[in-house]
Amino acid sequence: MIVVNIFGEIEPIVISKKLGITLSNLPQDWQEELIETMEEEIHRREYDIKKLRKYSNIPNIEQYNIKKIVEHKNFSGIFGEGSGNCLKKIASNLMCVSVEDFENSMLQKKNSYIDSPTCEREFGEKMMNLYKFLTRSGSKNTSWLPLTCLYSSEKSLFEETHVLRMIYAEMGLDIKMSPIIFNQKRIDSLLGFGEIIDSFLENTEDFYMFDYILTAIADDSNYNAYHIFKNYSLIEMILGKDEIDNPIKFDEKLSLFIKSDRYSSKKKLFAKMIRQIRNKIAHGNFIEVREKLEEYAAHFMKNYHFDYLEYSRENWIYLNICCELDIILTNILWELLSESNVSSHVK
Repeated sequence: MIVVNIFGEIEPIVISKKLGITLSNLPQDWQEELIETMEEEIHRREYDIKKLRKYSNIPNIEQYNIKKIVEHKNFSGIFGEGSGNCLKKIASNLMCVSVEDFENSMLQKKNSYIDSPTCEREFGEKMMNLYKFLTRSGSKNTSWLPLTCLYSSEKSLFEETHVLRMIYAEMGLDIKMSPIIFNQKRIDSLLGFGEIIDSFLENTEDFYMFDYILTAIADDSNYNAYHIFKNYSLIEMILGKDEIDNPIKFDEKLSLFIKSDRYSSKKKLFAKMIRQIRNKIAHGNFIEVREKLEEYAAHFMKNYHFDYLEYSRENWIYLNICCELDIILTNILWELLSESNVSSHVK
């Protein structure tokens, strides 16, 4: 189960009918689990403060104040008024993304027994990773509000949870409207996401393509050579393989999705260099990869500040390329998934 940063009491809402995904408040047993999780975070915070202050004077670090959360203006009208168990108020107003109609979903095509096998990443989390990717990577095609995963039932088994830290971050947002309206806009954003997914999933081939993309994006958060290889392979798959044997034609096709003014007349050169770097990576030509990276930096990173205390020069160049490819891939994915924006450049 994936808990996201949308707050309030709602009736269950279907996000994607074809995938059986629903947004709802937490079931009672999961509310109890989240209360225990937040209690653990409070005790862990107490220990961390005690440990840090033992070695240095850090007066700005404070203990989690649950009452402060409930009474904060960014949650006005959400957690209720008056005294009571504040952790319970928070837990009862959290929302989760989960597969609730597996039996009638296209997920049956992949595994007829279970939507998220226990040793695989939960499908709802992969969906939220894709949503985050589409809203994070600079796409101007959508007005969806960003969403964050507060809690993953799978990750909680192996990693520290940070529910209260993420809720504290919500208190720092400058919300220009009623918190209730703001959270409804987040729900509307998620519904818009589900709508374009359902519009895209017309047949079995669409589902397998979507699942492939979903898994590729979810399983890679490192900005390195392999991130370039993966992103470029996704771009080739989506744009179609008709022009792969004609590199110049494919470079032209790819350049159409480079929206940044930074490249202006060099869009085709960028596409060409990324293709060459990807090919060197694919064939393990590590010496020639370094040469191509330096060539890329000479063209596109002339005024870049390289802080070698943070990254090596090679990794700064990889980071720059990966960030640009993420934006390009976002533009291509939006064209692929959004029925209202189907482009002749895709497929």
